[in-house]
Amino acid sequence: MKESPTLRRYSMEASRQPQVFINFRGSELRYTFVYYLRTALVKNGINVFTDNMEPKGRNQKILFKRIEESKIALAIFSSRYTESSWCLEELVKMKECMDAEKLVIIPIFYIVTPYTIKKQMGDFGDKFRVLVDYVDDVTEKKWTDALKSVPLILGITYDGQSEEQLLINQIVGEVQRVIKIISQGEGDEKNKMVCTNTSTGSSFIPQNRNMVDPENQIELVGLSQRLKELKEKLDLSRKETRIVGVLGMPGIGKTTLVKRLYDEWKHNFQRHLHMVNIRQKSKEYGTHSLERMILKELLSDTYNDITEEMTYASVKDELLKKKVLLVLDDVSSKKQIQGLLGNLNWIRKGSRIVITTRDKISISQFEYTYVVPRLNITDGLKQFSFYAFEDHNCPYPGNLMDLSTKFVDYARGNPLALKILGRELLSIDKDQWPKRLDTLAQLPIPYIQDLLRASYDDLSNQQKEVFLVVAWFFGSGDEYYIRSLVDTEDPDSADDAASEVRDFAGNLLISISSGRLEMHDLMATFAKKLCSSLSNENNYGYQMIWNHESFNAAAKNKRMRYVNQPRKKVTESEMDNVMGILLDVSEMDNNMTLDSKFFSEMCNLRYLKVYNSQCSRDCDVGCKLTFPDGLKCSMENVRYLYWLQFPLKKLSKAFNPKNLIELNLPYSKITRLWKESKEISKLKWVDLSHSSELCDISGLIGAHNIRRLNLEGCIELKTLPQEMQEMESLIYLNLGGCTRLVSLPEFKLKSLKTLILSHCKNFEQFPVISECLEALYLQGTAIKCIPTSIENLQKLILLDLKDCEVLVSLPDCLGNLRSLQELILSGCSKLKFFPELKETMKSIKILLLDGTAIKQMPILLQCIQSQGHSVANKTLPNSLSDYYLPSSLLSLCLSGNDIESLHANISQLYHLKWLDLKNCKKLKSVSVLPPNLKCLDAHGCDSLEEVGSPLAVLMVTGKIHCTYIFTNCNKLDQVAESNIISFTWRKSQMMSDALNRYNGGFVLESLVSTCFPGCEVPASFDHQAYGALLQTKLPRHWCDSRLTGIALCAVILFPDYQHQSNRFLVKCTCEFGTEDGPCISFSSIVGDINKRHVEKHGNGCIPSKASLRFQVTDGASEVGNCHVLKCGFTLVYTPNDSDDISPARVVDITTRDKEDGLENATSNKLSRNDYEFSHQSNCGVTSRRDECFLSEELP
Repeated sequence: MKESPTLRRYSMEASRQPQVFINFRGSELRYTFVYYLRTALVKNGINVFTDNMEPKGRNQKILFKRIEESKIALAIFSSRYTESSWCLEELVKMKECMDAEKLVIIPIFYIVTPYTIKKQMGDFGDKFRVLVDYVDDVTEKKWTDALKSVPLILGITYDGQSEEQLLINQIVGEVQRVIKIISQGEGDEKNKMVCTNTSTGSSFIPQNRNMVDPENQIELVGLSQRLKELKEKLDLSRKETRIVGVLGMPGIGKTTLVKRLYDEWKHNFQRHLHMVNIRQKSKEYGTHSLERMILKELLSDTYNDITEEMTYASVKDELLKKKVLLVLDDVSSKKQIQGLLGNLNWIRKGSRIVITTRDKISISQFEYTYVVPRLNITDGLKQFSFYAFEDHNCPYPGNLMDLSTKFVDYARGNPLALKILGRELLSIDKDQWPKRLDTLAQLPIPYIQDLLRASYDDLSNQQKEVFLVVAWFFGSGDEYYIRSLVDTEDPDSADDAASEVRDFAGNLLISISSGRLEMHDLMATFAKKLCSSLSNENNYGYQMIWNHESFNAAAKNKRMRYVNQPRKKVTESEMDNVMGILLDVSEMDNNMTLDSKFFSEMCNLRYLKVYNSQCSRDCDVGCKLTFPDGLKCSMENVRYLYWLQFPLKKLSKAFNPKNLIELNLPYSKITRLWKESKEISKLKWVDLSHSSELCDISGLIGAHNIRRLNLEGCIELKTLPQEMQEMESLIYLNLGGCTRLVSLPEFKLKSLKTLILSHCKNFEQFPVISECLEALYLQGTAIKCIPTSIENLQKLILLDLKDCEVLVSLPDCLGNLRSLQELILSGCSKLKFFPELKETMKSIKILLLDGTAIKQMPILLQCIQSQGHSVANKTLPNSLSDYYLPSSLLSLCLSGNDIESLHANISQLYHLKWLDLKNCKKLKSVSVLPPNLKCLDAHGCDSLEEVGSPLAVLMVTGKIHCTYIFTNCNKLDQVAESNIISFTWRKSQMMSDALNRYNGGFVLESLVSTCFPGCEVPASFDHQAYGALLQTKLPRHWCDSRLTGIALCAVILFPDYQHQSNRFLVKCTCEFGTEDGPCISFSSIVGDINKRHVEKHGNGCIPSKASLRFQVTDGASEVGNCHVLKCGFTLVYTPNDSDDISPARVVDITTRDKEDGLENATSNKLSRNDYEFSHQSNCGVTSRRDECFLSEELP
């Protein structure tokens, strides 16, 4: 292609810029990618040189001179790059100039990965090995060194999956960025490419600065805090020698951290050394050579030369004369540490040694370890913003805040991942960010993949296999469960230490905490992407089929296709090596018919999962796999078998489950597993749920180690085999929905903790089959009474008897269950009496009695008469030890019952947080409430007239939202309403003190809310208006130290509102300051509605003039026929000791053209104390007169 006159003009204009040299494989890229790249660079005023600009026949030394004249070089690596010795010689020269800090190299990886270049793998490596056969050893070493070092520089990777123009734009942007830094000049240091951020005063490294170690390039947000924590571990005040291991996953900032520590502390020690990249140096030079390097540095003031014979022991006396600071960066094993440090007897007392590693096991012998933490969400956003927006304090316009948060969440606090991801996004249009977010899982960042690959390569072959299985089949989950399925040794065996999972947890590829295994999203993406490239490497002996295309190819026994890999024939040996199949039938367009012996060739198959990612239940899609001739295979090595909607009536007669650990066949057509007795001693988890034709589970006899058995929804199952009592490890048994099940056999399951019999509608008698039960679900059964033997269940925590409609009584011994925390009797419509709760029932927290026939509130708190406390005493005793049960009660539901009043002793339920009295139609009085109640729902209590004063003994509480609902309580009088307002206001003021202990006293959500019938904004609200909009100026000096928040109020009319959920919320949008200032929303939810309520809300103090708009919504959109009639707000202050708790307030009412149809609405000054703090939010009404809702919040 000839250069156009226009392009020549651009070239002349660009000649004044620093020169950019392009190194590339000419015959592959000259007239395609490089042509368009050069054109784009020149059009952007960039001075570019390519070899075709020299006359033909010139010596290569001319090109070397052009490299020396350049300031920037683009090294474009492609698959045919190593065909050319000229490319490699240019690369060597570029490396020389880079090492001399005269050239910045930007590597471009064009449909190859940095790892491929560094390791000379695949076609790239094959061509290189052919080329080096024709050169001497010296030349080969120079080429190899260049190929290893240049890919370590943070470059730009293109995988061929997107438009080349995007890549070109990214390269142009990066070159312009580097030119800008060069042109600005940093004196004689300008080629070091260090730039200072003037807004923060901190230095950062531009994207493509020469990078010997990637972690050195992280400008780590939060570094000072980490440095402080590490210094505390090292503790210079202590006189003993201290060794601290610094642990962290790749990219977390270990190297940056210890380098900063070394720079700050080295002057405190007469001898000091920071040795980097030990893992790689040990491979290249050997541990003994590194020991000599350490001696040479530490003894440079004493010995001119360190001989081969010198060891720590031979110069021990000299070494012991001075304390040393020794930082060893990136060690890989205990053996390596031993080789580097020996027996440590040469180290003077008071020395400090810091060792960084990504392998937990290698530093396990040291007492002190510092785990470098991931960035929290705040610091993560700062790190991301610095590179994505070139600003730590980016304002995140539009929806970029939400997108940025999602990118930070993907990186999971890894600084290097955030850095690379941010720089990639900086080079693309913001409109493309959502698309990039969606493609991260399929197209991960190559550079990060290479970093993680280094950790993966340190694993043994067995550990690698286990790691990939965990990533593909399980991800995060229970540690014991995953280890049972993937470890070579059973975690229950005596040799518990032998665990591949724990080994690669030590390498930080996963984390294990409190019995739960977590795999970082980056690791999961890495593992899944890795499988697509492993087949190109000859050292990988097993395979996985993970999509319907490769499964289809295997089924036809012709071709198998892996993700991002070319098609290839499936040989018999490859079928032998299939270790796992992961088939998502939702991706299949049509049903597939399989031969009965399809799986028989896969003799090493261990993991088989056939699932539907779009539907995990009995969907119309079906299994999509059919076996007309049945299934004839042993699958004797299979450990994990998950098959949604298994299409056959039974498993193959040849099926051999001797290694099977989990059998999962939900929604299957199976009637029985197998007829013959089989070896199933390893089986631990079985799920046959919703197998509607299953009628026989005798095949499970002999599964002595089974832990969980799920038979939910097996509607043809009538009984269980007596032999199940031999399942001594069974802890979970789910028989829910087995509608033909009438009773259980008389057996004992000594380990059973959870038994589910819910919705077994014909189940009439419950035998106590395990005294270890912790959870018993009998919901919807035909049980008439509970046996007295239930008293033996002293470990029982939960008893669910919901909707047992024929249950008429409970045994008195129920009160003896000392561990019971949750008792559910909702919907037991024939239950008239509740047994007395006894002293032994110390743990009850949740008691649900709604929908029963109970007419009198149960006596929940008995007084020890000998102590002389009256049950009606409304003050808390000095010690709750005088009372027994149920001071532990947290939730009490009495809704829908015929109770007329609450016992006065309910005020002594100190821990009660939730009290549900909905639709108690005969309830007339609520005299007192517990002191720490957070939610009271008295909606629909038509007879309620009196609300006591004080409503509760107020206690100082923490920042927990409180809601008090009196909607549809149409008989409440003015005194009752005044008491409600007074209580709400007092509660808010008491919470204000507690608020200062949370979030610096700043909270944006409602903390206290109340709703009740009414039509006026209480007089205590200084600023009032008709309608939904209130605009006012705030008084001068309003924001003083006593300000604790704001209170909001709204009166809402609901003339004909009938929402299906009977719930709505009122959203208040507050704007403080100018009209385009920040907007803060508050919302609360109350019960069903029909008329008019007043709502109030309290919130955090905010400066300047105020504009408030109220809106009624159903949670998704505005409710059209619900209207805000009035609204108000006031500033809330903590009262001085001398202040009256209810000071007079000046009320300012702004009329809004009577648009709401009110003729002469005026303020209604209550004669009582209107202690209404908070802002109103959700309202509900169904009365014949106006109603008022009050809800309160703290700032």
